[in-house]
Amino acid sequence: MIDTVSVPTFRPAEATRPTRTTRASRPTATHAPVAADGESAPTWMRALGAVLLLGGGALTAAVLGWPGDAPEVALLVPGVVALVGGALLLLARTRIAVTDTDVVLRFRPLPARRIDRRRIADVAVVEADAATYGGLGLRVRRGVRALILTPGRGVRITDDRGRVTFVRAEEPERVLHALDD
Repeated sequence: MIDTVSVPTFRPAEATRPTRTTRASRPTATHAPVAADGESAPTWMRALGAVLLLGGGALTAAVLGWPGDAPEVALLVPGVVALVGGALLLLARTRIAVTDTDVVLRFRPLPARRIDRRRIADVAVVEADAATYGGLGLRVRRGVRALILTPGRGVRITDDRGRVTFVRAEEPERVLHALDD
């Protein structure tokens, strides 16, 4: 991970003899993605998110801006729920990134989940849709986790404990190839 707080300092380089490095002895960045893929929310989902965001914002503003005594504070709840739901639909993105040590799964705006590459038992490219995993978005059931926004092909990862993770990707073969290396 890159430290964004530190300021690089420029020191004179020490005199060293150039050495010949082999491929095996070259330093590698363990956090640099070898392959990355994912998908964005479809247009209909972003449009619905925009409508919910605007409607929730209008309802919340109307309740908070009501002159005198507010008609009902309980009207804030649906407004805030619509604001949050609309923002989640607008920001929805999935991503799978393969690094030297981990497989990083992201379902924005939620935090990333990491799977250690040593724990992966099986990887396959499979076809899936909303009915396969019980809906769109982040689907979590007993032993199964899926990140799916649109139907299509993706990567199914099974770890050594038998837990299955599916991520929909535009080019799943590239991710599969990176995991085979």
